[in-house]
Amino acid sequence: MPEFDFLSKINIFNQSLAEQIDVLNSFWEKAAKTLSNSDIRLRALPDSWKTLRHNYFSVLFIAMFHALNIPPRRRCLFARLNHCLRCWVTACDNLLDDELKELILTDLPETAPVFKSVLTLLVTDRVFFSYLLDAVDDGIISPAEMHLLNDHSLDSILVSGKEEAQEEGGVDYALSPDEVLDKIHSAKTGQLFTAPLSAPVALGDLDPEAPIVKKAMDGLMQLGIGCQVLDDLSDLAMDIHDRKYNYLAALILHGDDTVEKKQLDRYLSVSLEKSFRNRFDLYTEFPVAAGHALKIALGRLSTAVSLLRGAGLPMDSESRKDFIGHLAELYGQPQALILLRDR
Repeated sequence: MPEFDFLSKINIFNQSLAEQIDVLNSFWEKAAKTLSNSDIRLRALPDSWKTLRHNYFSVLFIAMFHALNIPPRRRCLFARLNHCLRCWVTACDNLLDDELKELILTDLPETAPVFKSVLTLLVTDRVFFSYLLDAVDDGIISPAEMHLLNDHSLDSILVSGKEEAQEEGGVDYALSPDEVLDKIHSAKTGQLFTAPLSAPVALGDLDPEAPIVKKAMDGLMQLGIGCQVLDDLSDLAMDIHDRKYNYLAALILHGDDTVEKKQLDRYLSVSLEKSFRNRFDLYTEFPVAAGHALKIALGRLSTAVSLLRGAGLPMDSESRKDFIGHLAELYGQPQALILLRDR
């Protein structure tokens, strides 16, 4: 796994990591209290979960709060609410994709991956409302603002969720690569990356029409799309098995390389075993399209980081390349580092 420790040399990220660790400790304490009257016990919060590697996006979002001058007490609240959002999204992804990425550790058996995700949704819902009530009691938000945050809490998830729902029955891959990026991935993933700013926008802490906020929102949108393209490389087998939109598949099916198109058509024309979903290296059978997809992903990520820098995130040229390279490596594309050096 790649490390993101180079970011700790940048003060805003170092401070943001400390704040994210406070978020994790607070969440764990409230989760334990929520479960205290049940027979389910929370395990200890692992030290490895308090690292930049485990929290790279959460830390980035908090750093954006700093850059956009969100007041400290509101920033603390928004960071906590965003961790709840992270738990909701991860648990939903687990259920939709038949996998398990845990954000709450309990003594439930390993043979219960579905209920572990259900429990995460249930517990996080209680923690979220506890954060809102605490914020009112502490004078951080008013009762009216609490209701406003509650009303907007699912907005970004539901945009993404609606797209997931439309793909659940399978798709016919009629959309062009550009349409997959700008219609599907912007809704399914890009919107989730802008979600951390939805609470301060809803409360009026940020003006969505302000140029700096527009840069931040656009940067986060491009970051989400770029990461989704990277994900599409390793998820090609899973997506064609489940008949979900995939940028690499669109490139192949709508591209000019007849060899790669025939190869993918062969996979799409037969009934695939469930084990086929785990062929995370399937993209290597399509080097032309995969190479193009990687360049598109890096282009989106480069645009994203430049926009975020314009919104106040203090990252020099080398830090930006390191951040993008580490993200690509995290998504299973270490060769991206070579492409970045050539830029």
